[in-house]
Amino acid sequence: MTLHKKELSVFGNKFVKILNDNGLAASFDDSSFRDYLLQISVKNKLVNLGKINVYYKPSKKSFSLLTSNIKNPQALETINKCWDIANNFQTFSQDSGIHEVFVDGSYINGKTGYGAVIFSGDTNVKELSGSLSDTSTRQFGGELYSVIQVLKWCNENNVKKIRINYDYLGIEYFPTGKWQPKNPLAVEYKQAVLSSGIEILWRKIDSHTGNKKNDIADKLAKAGASF
Repeated sequence: MTLHKKELSVFGNKFVKILNDNGLAASFDDSSFRDYLLQISVKNKLVNLGKINVYYKPSKKSFSLLTSNIKNPQALETINKCWDIANNFQTFSQDSGIHEVFVDGSYINGKTGYGAVIFSGDTNVKELSGSLSDTSTRQFGGELYSVIQVLKWCNENNVKKIRINYDYLGIEYFPTGKWQPKNPLAVEYKQAVLSSGIEILWRKIDSHTGNKKNDIADKLAKAGASF
């Protein structure tokens, strides 16, 4: 019996329908399953584009996507768009006036890095990356500091409303009072958010689940930790 076939099948059917609704011919059958993997075949106007892999992580009950076999840029863009829809990852449109922010932190070989990318609609308007001298809070400190840098950029560029997409709960829980800060950086972070004058929406997105905008923040944080 194939492990997690039920979970993969339910999500796979949802994802395939979205792909088909957006102009791609996607399908899978019983031979497409492995214990934690579903392979979906994708075609475009009867041309075989290759297979995409959907992985299931039972510990988080989440799915991730691998598209390295797809070489057609237009099809890849459509697949990523459909993936965002399937996972409720959609971002605000440019005319909404709400900028989408993706933040991350990294800790590599004793160095802490931060990374953030800011979007207006699907347009990448700013990337932020760097390192912290204080490494005691490791990657979590990088995530908090990335938001501090984002808020500075927003105030410098007259951006008044953002949604912060994060994977560390402290990003939202410190300023909203669900968690109490216990180190200087967390205290600085909470004060920076509350005094920023920026309207902030919050959204948790698990890391490494195939969100391409979130992956940019991850790469920037890793780069920051490598300076």
